[in-house]
Amino acid sequence: MRLHGRVQRFARAYLIAYVGVLLGGIGLFDVYRGGSLDVRTDGALLLVAGVATFVGCTVALRHGTSTAPYHWTVRCADGAALAVALWIAYRVQSNFVLQPVLVASAVFVVVAGVLAGLLLYGDGFTRPESAPLPAASEERPARATLLAGGIGALGTLLAAALALPQFWYASYYQPSNASPVVAVENSIEDVERTGDHIEFSLSVSVENKGKTSVRMLTSLYEVSGTRVRVGRSPVDPEELDYGRITGGNYGAAARVNPFADYGAPETIQVGPVGEDYAWIGPDERIHTSLRAQAPLDRFDLLRFTADIAVARADRVEVDDWPQPSGRALRTCDGTRIAESRRPLARLGGFEWLTESRRELVTFWSVSGEMGDESPWWPAFPWTGVSIQHDGHDCAHALKPDHDGLEDRAMVGWASSVAEADVPPEPDARP
Repeated sequence: MRLHGRVQRFARAYLIAYVGVLLGGIGLFDVYRGGSLDVRTDGALLLVAGVATFVGCTVALRHGTSTAPYHWTVRCADGAALAVALWIAYRVQSNFVLQPVLVASAVFVVVAGVLAGLLLYGDGFTRPESAPLPAASEERPARATLLAGGIGALGTLLAAALALPQFWYASYYQPSNASPVVAVENSIEDVERTGDHIEFSLSVSVENKGKTSVRMLTSLYEVSGTRVRVGRSPVDPEELDYGRITGGNYGAAARVNPFADYGAPETIQVGPVGEDYAWIGPDERIHTSLRAQAPLDRFDLLRFTADIAVARADRVEVDDWPQPSGRALRTCDGTRIAESRRPLARLGGFEWLTESRRELVTFWSVSGEMGDESPWWPAFPWTGVSIQHDGHDCAHALKPDHDGLEDRAMVGWASSVAEADVPPEPDARP
């Protein structure tokens, strides 16, 4: 209590400046300029807490903490300041890294939380001054009025407690946490012999089947070919190499066929399905049709794969500046990659105080040590994506530390496989 009396004026002034003015101003800015519903909701909460703290602390400095008409206002201000300090501390520590803004936010919010807790404790033991009692003739009507008001307020709160959670869940929580749903379809068509080579058509489409917009972070399609040797009798079942498909997740093209043996795949053609960072709205589709060629009499089976990395568009917003200048080729841990880095945008002032600087890294691995060990896919190229704190080197994307940033952004993969036979040489006999 002695400490409460000594630091009370300083603590009130600090909370007015930090919570009432700074955080309240940031909340007001986010309410009007926030880039998403989540940011504006956070801004509204900050604004309410800032106004309550500013008014309560100002009243306490002018009238004291025990004046009967104002003591609840002061206690509400203490509680609001403590609640917003704990909220910001939780947001900061959830992705804390040694960046100047986050360090400063952590220091300021710890000081605010300690001071608000001290004030709330001290004010709780300060007895409010007694208000003059009403006359006996006025006591009974006053009690009746107070009872009626209390019953009405309790009924209103009960109705709100039943209706508001359902409304909040259906209109806010469920839409803002729905996972992206993307379908990828591809096909190989019109395989034909043309002179000394074969030609065929490729078709791939990416469709957003969910109710939320998505951003296509990176994409890669690959056409490969293999030799197929078919035997007349099956291999002994005990000799089948089931480890080739049970030892790893190699997708729908993985197989064990006792009658056929598939040779090593060779890359024929690779490329992106669409532009990186492309925005796809609900029920919208990206479609690509291509023509490819391959040497004659070299492959018996053609395989066409497509891999897409997507995320919710409102959770991965890239800065428009600086503009990316293509993919930079570099070697990381013995693997040659082509990478592109884009900083993630902060959609509001509150995110600027509580979120670290992060960047989206997309890459293609084109050669080197970290190749695909699958017997069904060529070792290179393969594509990857990483959302990481600013300042990591290029090897971090190849070996992520699973800090949860991709999970928060709802990053997911979609893929598809299509195959087609190479037509045999037509019989030249009449």
